[in-house]
Amino acid sequence: MIRLLIPCLFCLATSVVASAQAPIQKWIDEAIKAGGGVVTIPPGEHVLPAGLLIKDAKKLALRGLEREQCVLKLPPLAYAESAGPAVVGSTRLKVRAARGWKPGMRLHLEADGDVDSFTGKPRPYVLAVIEKVLEDEFLLKEPMKHPIAAGTVIRHEDAPNLIEIRGACETIELTNLVLDGGRVDGDPPVQGHAQLCGVFASGQYGYEKGPTGPKPRDITVRDCILQNFFGRGVAFYSVVNAGVERCSIRDCNDEAVDFDHFTEEAVAADNRITRCRIAFELNDAIKCLVRGNEVSDCGLGLSLWRWCRQPGLNEGNVVRSNSFRNIQGNAIQVATGTAKNRFEGNEIEGAGRNGISLSGSGQVLRGNRIQDVKLKPLVVNEGEHDIQDSASGK
Repeated sequence: MIRLLIPCLFCLATSVVASAQAPIQKWIDEAIKAGGGVVTIPPGEHVLPAGLLIKDAKKLALRGLEREQCVLKLPPLAYAESAGPAVVGSTRLKVRAARGWKPGMRLHLEADGDVDSFTGKPRPYVLAVIEKVLEDEFLLKEPMKHPIAAGTVIRHEDAPNLIEIRGACETIELTNLVLDGGRVDGDPPVQGHAQLCGVFASGQYGYEKGPTGPKPRDITVRDCILQNFFGRGVAFYSVVNAGVERCSIRDCNDEAVDFDHFTEEAVAADNRITRCRIAFELNDAIKCLVRGNEVSDCGLGLSLWRWCRQPGLNEGNVVRSNSFRNIQGNAIQVATGTAKNRFEGNEIEGAGRNGISLSGSGQVLRGNRIQDVKLKPLVVNEGEHDIQDSASGK
């Protein structure tokens, strides 16, 4: 393996074999310490059990030498199901279909847990820590605080994202790579949400206070293949001026592209997305652009909705010149609490529900072409909107 240093930082390996896995995290840390640079990913399949962390980095790029040959990949999912009920106070949990577990790992059990202070409702998960792994049973470090039903899905609470971007990052570029979540046919239908994603970039924020620290800015994912993720392909939380461009995103159990809480001026352009639960999600997003993308065979095409209560969220977004084909639900779904967003020149061909389901207020629709939908080309659920020249057919 050869490493070359040039004015910033350039990391290159001529070949990779199983016994000499490239130390990519070390190269990233060195580049950050040096003030920036280019980390070149060598050809090969690089399995990353802990993912990669980019924190407080500036002017850093991760680039593959040959896109189809430069693969960053998560290991197989740690997973189990409860084989029987567990009562409050139990320290033993019967399991089935268990794989990938070790003592000390935290369990994420998909059942009602502690009450959330923001929603006032039970959180949809219960946490526990493994003391010992037996053949068909976990011994727990602490007694269960909530009951668990038989068949409850169990996954790893600390499962990593493939690439995580945190802190005061500026000008980060990910290009010419295959990012693989490790999901294969026959795996359970786990939705990772904020875990098991391809790229997860987040600033500091709170639901009530909004952003509480610097927003990562100028984050770009370009010319990459993202596939087989239990979570999102790309997720931006409280990020400014970010982009997902000319990528192929496929076979994700959650959203392909997510512009989430307090993200502003992000762009998703010229991507091809197929077989994902939702192609685009904009949640509390501001002045974002979704343009020129091709979407097919997804559960939802685009979902725009509100979670937080601060004023000015979910406004000024533009969805323009995209094609949505063979969508299972609504092709475009716009929820209550959104306002003054534009939907222009989109082509919708084939939807299992409506072409556009419209709520909120003051939305602008221009020249959207809608055909072959099961319910209605356009349904207005609430609010006054500016709708012109949106041709539709059965």
